[in-house]
Amino acid sequence: MPTLVLWALDDIALLPGLLDGLDDYVPKMTLKKVSGATHWIVHEQPDRVAREIEAFARGAEASQ
Repeated sequence: MPTLVLWALDDIALLPGLLDGLDDYVPKMTLKKVSGATHWIVHEQPDRVAREIEAFARGAEASQ
């Protein structure tokens, strides 16, 4: 299943090292690292999150 991961680089709870090996379990993963965002990325950068999800969904539609 195509999966979008938006990873906030300033999150102090979920550190970027947790991404190591994730693609082994999620082979169709698209990773977007977002600087200037914390654990609350959806509240801090709602427009960016919405744009990324929309672009990903449109891309997934195009490949079907």
